[in-house]
Amino acid sequence: MRNAFAAGALATALIGVAAPMASASTDSQVGIANNMYPALKDMKGTIASVRSFTPFVANPASQVGGFWNKPAIDTSTMRGITSGNLRQQLKSAGPYTTCNPSSSNNCVDGPLHIDAFLSADEANVDAVIPTASGGTCTASGSVECNGDPNSKHLVAVGHLAIYSCSGSWAGTGKGDDPSNGATPPLALGADANGSGNGKAQSPRCDATPISGAPTTISGVVSWLGTSGHRIAVADPASAPFGAASKQALTQNGFTWTDSGPSQNVFRGSACDSAGTACKVRLESGISQVRGAVTSNAGGNTQLGLVAKSNIVNVSWTSSSLNNTTSNDPNTWTELDSSAYSGYGEIEQYGVALTGGNTGAATAWSNLFNIDWDTNSNIQSTLAAYGY
Repeated sequence: MRNAFAAGALATALIGVAAPMASASTDSQVGIANNMYPALKDMKGTIASVRSFTPFVANPASQVGGFWNKPAIDTSTMRGITSGNLRQQLKSAGPYTTCNPSSSNNCVDGPLHIDAFLSADEANVDAVIPTASGGTCTASGSVECNGDPNSKHLVAVGHLAIYSCSGSWAGTGKGDDPSNGATPPLALGADANGSGNGKAQSPRCDATPISGAPTTISGVVSWLGTSGHRIAVADPASAPFGAASKQALTQNGFTWTDSGPSQNVFRGSACDSAGTACKVRLESGISQVRGAVTSNAGGNTQLGLVAKSNIVNVSWTSSSLNNTTSNDPNTWTELDSSAYSGYGEIEQYGVALTGGNTGAATAWSNLFNIDWDTNSNIQSTLAAYGY
């Protein structure tokens, strides 16, 4: 465990104090890191029923991650947001602040009281828990310290996979063009359809497939030794999946150099400008890694270390897979967690936020600490979505 908060200890401490289920429904808003949004959207009925929440509305546009304080545009009560944007929301008067409609602090038609969020980054959860309770949130500044420390709970463990384009899904006729020329390519879930790269969800690859893609991390490190070979990973400075990816590479013999004359790790488009000197391209978040591999904007990044949750149980909206749900048909192999044992498990946390709708924080705290690990539908849905 990389944090002094032990989710299991919290669950043990609270398991015997289950509050009786409310007789009336509880209104609630929840924010979810984009990589977990599809799973949570699929289990929203279960979450609503086990703690008597008013049924959640999961608007497909929510996965874009914007419109936090604009209910006239996005009236959903279950919404996704990229981890990077969530971090910025936490830092700068995002959905967790006390809203004064007469001021200009992002409160359009506001406020929206977010009662809980599930984050891909434990630091985001700690950022709303007061320092006096073991978090990192202070009373001064723009962030409201309203995280309930007793509700903090390990909600999922992510997994990494080596990903590359398959020749069966390369080129035209395989669905919409996944490349939009953005730098970096937009995230999986970056348009109003909940799709990748601003296009309909498509398995198509614009990049040139590689023959005999490595299936082990040691094979990846060896493969990177060839001129012109590069891999995309999430930025380890802000993304847990990226930190685990860096650990997997360095733990298995790759020399990671992100400055100086021998630099081989570059951010986004700087990697393309660096040409063959670039061996690792850093994307802003884990959702962007798949797009860096399937698109060919600025050069071919042939491999990626992606989140398994981004490539399994995908609802396709393009190509012959249109209107079906299946795993990504491109080439991928799940990594055993031993490949990044020096980092540890890729832990994702949830936390209840007080000060919102009456009873919502208590309901979320009980959901996390009493139902989350024991409800078979919650656990089976998480497993189906790559956790």
